[in-house]
Amino acid sequence: MQTGIYNLDLPTGDIELIVDPEPGLPDNRLNDGKVDRHGRFIVGSMDTREDQASAKLYRLDPDLSLHTLDEGIIVSNGPCWSPGGENFYFADTWSGDIWAYDYDNTSGAVANRRTFAKVDTSAGGAADGCTVDAEGCLWQALVYAGKLVRYTPDGQVDRIIDMPVKKVTSLTFGGPNLDTLYVTSMARPPLPRFPEDGQQRGALFAITGLGVQGIAERRFAS
Repeated sequence: MQTGIYNLDLPTGDIELIVDPEPGLPDNRLNDGKVDRHGRFIVGSMDTREDQASAKLYRLDPDLSLHTLDEGIIVSNGPCWSPGGENFYFADTWSGDIWAYDYDNTSGAVANRRTFAKVDTSAGGAADGCTVDAEGCLWQALVYAGKLVRYTPDGQVDRIIDMPVKKVTSLTFGGPNLDTLYVTSMARPPLPRFPEDGQQRGALFAITGLGVQGIAERRFAS
C-alpha cells in the first residue's frame, strides 16, 4: 500500500501495519510484490513521479523482519521465480531490462544480477508484471504497448499476444488446471502523457487455449 506493508484480515476488512520501509520518502510507494517458494514476501517500491532512482527491493521474512535486496530502482515490477526457485526475475520498468538473480532458497538472498532479456520499447511499451509457467518460461505484460511477451528460459522471445487494451499491467495463471492466463489492465494512467483506453480500461481478461500451465503461487509464511 501507499504507506507500507499491511496485514489484511479478510473476514473483517481490518488492516494492521507491519512495516513502513520508506517513511522518509513521501514520493515513494510500494508497487509490486510476490511470495517466494518458501513463504517470504518480496516487494519493490517506486518513485511516483517515475523519474528518480530512489526505490528499493525488499524481502519480508515470516518473522516479519525486513531486508533490502537491491536499490537504485525507479519503478519495481515483475518479481517472480523459476520453477525450482533458483532464479529470481525482476524488472525496473523504465530500464528496458528484465534482470535475473541467483536466488538462495534457504536464506532468500539474491546475488549475481544480470540481464535476462531486453524489453522491446519500440512501440512505446515498458516492463510491467511477470509470471513464470511450468516450462520455466517468463510471461511479461508490456504496459502502454498492449502486448504479452513470453520468454524462454534463456531469454529469447517465444510468443507475443496482442491485447485489446494498451495498458496491460500484470498476469498470472489460474483456473482448476492452472491453464488460464488472467491479465489485469490499468483504469487510469498515472502519467498524463498516456491517454486512457476505451470502455475496456481497467478490465480483467482471461486467455484460454495457450497449451501451457502455470505454477501455483504461495501464500506468505506458508
